[in-house]
Amino acid sequence: MEKISFLVADESLKNDIERTLWTYRNSFGSTHISTEIEIINFPHLIEQGNYMIQKGAQVIITNSGSHQILSGAIDDIPILCLYSSTNDALYTLRKVEHYKKIHLLLNKHFMFNMSACSPHIAKKLQLHPPYSVSTSQNEILKILDKIPVTPDTAIVGCTLLPQIAAHIPMPIYPIRPSESTILSVYQYANELIAFHRKDRKQLSLLTSVLSHVDEGIILYDKEGKISHINKQARIFLKASSHAKKIREIFPDLPYSAAAPMQFKERIIQSPPYTLVVNSAPFQIEKESHYILAIRDVTELQRLEKNIRYKLAKTGLQAAHHFDAIKTASSNMQAVIDTAKIISAYTAPVLIQGESGTGKELFAQSIHNASPRRSGPFVVVNCAALPPELLESELFGYVGGAFTGARKEGKAGYFELAHTGTIFLDEINSMSPNIQSKLLRVLETKAVMRIGSDYIIPLDIRIISASNADIMQAVQSGNFRRDLFFRLNTLTLNLPSLNDRPSDIVFLFSQFLQTLSGQTPSLPPGLKTALEQHHWWGNIRELHSVALRYHIFGNTSDSTYQYLFDQPHTQESQFPLIDKDTLRIDMKQLHKEVELLIIHNLRQQGYTKLQIAKILNISRQTLFNKIKSAAR
Repeated sequence: MEKISFLVADESLKNDIERTLWTYRNSFGSTHISTEIEIINFPHLIEQGNYMIQKGAQVIITNSGSHQILSGAIDDIPILCLYSSTNDALYTLRKVEHYKKIHLLLNKHFMFNMSACSPHIAKKLQLHPPYSVSTSQNEILKILDKIPVTPDTAIVGCTLLPQIAAHIPMPIYPIRPSESTILSVYQYANELIAFHRKDRKQLSLLTSVLSHVDEGIILYDKEGKISHINKQARIFLKASSHAKKIREIFPDLPYSAAAPMQFKERIIQSPPYTLVVNSAPFQIEKESHYILAIRDVTELQRLEKNIRYKLAKTGLQAAHHFDAIKTASSNMQAVIDTAKIISAYTAPVLIQGESGTGKELFAQSIHNASPRRSGPFVVVNCAALPPELLESELFGYVGGAFTGARKEGKAGYFELAHTGTIFLDEINSMSPNIQSKLLRVLETKAVMRIGSDYIIPLDIRIISASNADIMQAVQSGNFRRDLFFRLNTLTLNLPSLNDRPSDIVFLFSQFLQTLSGQTPSLPPGLKTALEQHHWWGNIRELHSVALRYHIFGNTSDSTYQYLFDQPHTQESQFPLIDKDTLRIDMKQLHKEVELLIIHNLRQQGYTKLQIAKILNISRQTLFNKIKSAAR
């Protein structure tokens, strides 16, 4: 408990203080501060003060004379003075005004206004030269001995005077501090304790914070004198942390005349640690101080690795929304409306469409419109990785599962997509072995890492995409029928750009506006060229054409053929008659006839969907035939 100690001259003043504090006890805010009051033993005043500090005193309040002595000898805690004023002196003088002679002995720090005395008292009063508080007791007694002992004579002085001159055969009246003085000094002592309590709390908080950071911290002044070293710095520096000066710890660091205590990114060796140290200045009451931070290089490298991993993980986000899908086609708008409905559910989605029609754009938009929008969005291109590598990337592995595996193992794409969505692009290229494992994941909603013997529960939604007729792959046995029906719960068929002619000029203008920042005005000849071109690459090709037009602009070529990639045409990629056997390849002849029919129907204005119905094949199969003929 916090404590305020009084050190007073006599029992009478002690009683006055006890009575005053009791009377006004409810006026003080602090209830956890104790109070002790002791009588001064003048020859042992300093020893008394030190003993009070040992017992827990945080403030000592004493009389004016003893205050001067104690404040000069003790600097551990505040020493407050119960100063007596002219009013206190007048109060005491009025009590002795019946004496014929009054001798007034005051120390030189007592400010007494003689003119405030009444004439009746003033003519009886004899002032003696003020004495110093450093004056010895014998010197004060010499002053007293010069006072003649006569009847009806009284001595008035400081509160210690009766104790010092107990042998004097004349009455001695001490000047006591008033009740208001006692209260104001005691209240100030309470405020000092509260202030120091706050300082101690802040210092304790600072010490606690510095002891819990991973960095070593050293605080020092402009002379290099160390004021604080935290726990981590002591660990890093070992015995060197007991040094008093910063130069003792880092003697090899360069110190410039402009900034003698500053250095940046200095590497030092303190085996087993390799440390990097930085210092920076700060001001306290216009004085320069410095904070030095010490980091372990090995720990920094580990943190950098973890941060890279976490940033990669937080980067698994879908950037696009349905608002980003621009269209002037009613067919495409119907697909968007269907996709928005699909977004509200968690069932698997299969998106089919030619390359460049925006399958990933739809997948991201579905994710961002779904309840899983706050979860990760993981994209896997199944055709970009060989089957062996794709398996480890999809399902992950434990440390040492195979040659070249990380010793700490690795989480697979399915684990990274937990609580979110995984987008499997070009799923039609997935090997049969991985198809079986993917089917198992869909059925169990769990994954097992390669080399592991326990399963990891999953909460994911699968969106898959195919740029080829996946039904044909199922019928040919290249894609598992049961997996197809697992993935094909909800289906989106994206129309090609050729099947949505109203979007050709519309999207071309959108791309140009984005590239130039201005609303474009397209020549009629360019519109005609765009509408008559066969868009093998769909939206991706259209964007490339818009970029070329933005760069090259109008030329003398009124056909605008310089904008387009023209497929190389040949009479026939495969000869109908084998020169060696002189036999007709009926299978190739069938293909050539089929392509002629398709070409003729397209010239007549039939859409791909209509041509596919006429030939009794799927639209995707039709696209593949057209694509293979263009090679």
